[in-house]
This record gives sequence, C-alpha cells and structure tokens, in this order.
Amino acid sequence: MPVTNMRCIPTLLLLLLTVLSIGSCRQKQETTSPAPEPSLIRATKTAYAIGDSITIQLNPSFSVDAVGWDNQPVQPTKISSGLLSFKPATKAVGYHQLVITGQTTTQKRVSDTLQIDVWSDVTPRLLSYTVLQTYPHQRSSFTQGLAFHNDVLYEGTGLNGQSKLMKVNLLTGGIIQSVGLPSQFFGEGITVVNDHVYQLTWTSGQCFQYTTDLVLQKTFVYHTQGWGITHRDTTLIVSDGSNRLTFYSLGFQKLGETVVYDNQGPVTNLNELEYVNGYVLANVWQTNRIVQIDPASGKVVGELRIDSNLPAGVNTTIDVLNGIAYRPGENALYITGKNWPSLFKIQVKELFEQGHRPKIVL
Repeated sequence: MPVTNMRCIPTLLLLLLTVLSIGSCRQKQETTSPAPEPSLIRATKTAYAIGDSITIQLNPSFSVDAVGWDNQPVQPTKISSGLLSFKPATKAVGYHQLVITGQTTTQKRVSDTLQIDVWSDVTPRLLSYTVLQTYPHQRSSFTQGLAFHNDVLYEGTGLNGQSKLMKVNLLTGGIIQSVGLPSQFFGEGITVVNDHVYQLTWTSGQCFQYTTDLVLQKTFVYHTQGWGITHRDTTLIVSDGSNRLTFYSLGFQKLGETVVYDNQGPVTNLNELEYVNGYVLANVWQTNRIVQIDPASGKVVGELRIDSNLPAGVNTTIDVLNGIAYRPGENALYITGKNWPSLFKIQVKELFEQGHRPKIVL
C-alpha cells in the first residue's frame, strides 16, 4: 500500500468514529423516556381509621367525574379548593382501592388510583391476669407450639436438627413421648383437631399431620412461611409472621384470610396462636404482648402484657414468650417461652365474659 494512502487511514477512522458518535447521541435522545406526568390525586394522610372521612388533594388540572371505592361508586361529600372528601361505608381494616375518574383541562379523560390503608377504630382493652400455678418446663425446649387435647399437653419445638413434637407431663415437665423432625425442618406451631396433631414448619412449606400417639400420617403443602396454628371447629387458622391470618380446611385447602390491625396500624409478627371463646390469641414475636383478635374483622380488641420478669432470671428479650394453650373446662391459659424453665397457668377473667362471640365468615 502506498505511504500516502496509509497516512489517510487515521483521518478516515477519526471521521467514522465522529459520525457513529453523533448517530448514537441522536438515538439516545430519541429513545429517552418522557418525564412522568404528575399525580392527579394524593391522600392527605398516610392512613385512616374506620369511620373517618377521607380527604384527597386534587391536581388543579383535574376535574372529577366519578369516585370508586373497592369497585363500588361513592358520592363525595365535598369537592372544593382542590380537595375531595367522602366517607366510605367500609367496616374492613386493611388496604382499599380508590379510583377517581375525570378530565384534564385538555378534555382528556383519565383515571388515577390510590391504595388507602384503613386502621381499626377499636382501642384494645388491657387485659389483666393472675398467675395460678407454676410448673417445671424443659429448659432445652425451643417452644414453638403448645396445645391440650384430652388433658394431655402437646408441645412442638424448633431449630434445625432439634425440632420435635412431644407429649409432656404437665406436673413434672418430663417428656412422655417424643418424635423428631428430619434436620432440614424447623418446627413451628401445633394444634390438635379430631385426634390429629398438625405441626407447621417455618420455611419448608410443609405441615405434618400425626395421630395423637405421634405417628406421622400425612404431609400437606402451603405457600407461605409457617409460624403459628390453631383451629375453630374444623377450620385451621395459620399465621406467617406478617399481620395476616389464613384459614384452611383440614386438608390444607385455603378458605380465606384476614389482616390484623389495631388503632395504631397493622399488627405484624403474629406468632403462636390459640383459639379461645370466639377469639384468636396471638403471641407478638419478640415482645411480651399477647393480642386478642376478632377473627371475623381482624381487629385487635384486647391485649395482655406479660411481666417481663416472668420467669425470674430469664432474659425475655432473647428467650421470648412463645406458647399459649387453653385447657377447656378450666377457663385458664397456660403460657411459656423459648427455653423457659417454667410454664405458667394464668387466669384472664375478661376472656371468658359472656357477650359477643365473633363468627368467621369465609
């Protein structure tokens, strides 16, 4: 190749790179996404209580034609000064869908949607308790579930390689019978229904069904974490560590669910459960709090706060309260915790007062 032509190569390469760079910039400019349009509506609060009027701030360019709440039309009580107010008839806690439809100043018909969090309108009453009896408890038991059946105390424990289902001698704390879970399973809550013991696992999505003599019969699959379990008649009630309770048939077919709120918002970390006199009692993980839940509405109507010095000498911020059992005929609860040396029989008179007993509607 002649020397003069070789000298032209750098110049040609520079020109080619410049053209490609310009083309790339133009392409980038052409494919850049347009700026998002401003929201047409905005809630004036992060959450509302049942019975509150809900106030929405409107974009000045937006004229409202219709308001929908959970796919039902609602009539605003006020539209003025860029604000819209209405009072929904809902009695349900949790998130609700608000859709507002209208027109912009350019006559464009548009809709905007918000998820509105509705809290309970009930302030939970503080329940009082009296310790009636103290029993010994295996300090090695990482308690995850506790239940009575035919006056026999059953206990489920956790941790991989240490999880068990046991029959326990209430008076001595001794183990009458025990069956271990394979090491890949972390045992969780238990309940006994129709002479069958159900034991959840934490993250494996499997529930084991045993006879009352601790013989494994069946394994069921579910698609959440497993924390606590109890039952009402033949409906299983399961917690997963959130603020949700899920209802299952005895064959673990999902029947429904409810979310749990008090007047301060969602009550999360629901753990071990027990069904007592129409209500679900739930340990709130890493606290000394047991909440009384109306399973029909999801509202917390009462709460029990166990003395953090019970049992003596135990750091209950580490070895936390976990384990509630109800013994029919006694009107008493039995409570313990993870690696506690004691199990306590307590009386909570307010739990057994005559009155409204909620019915689960599925």
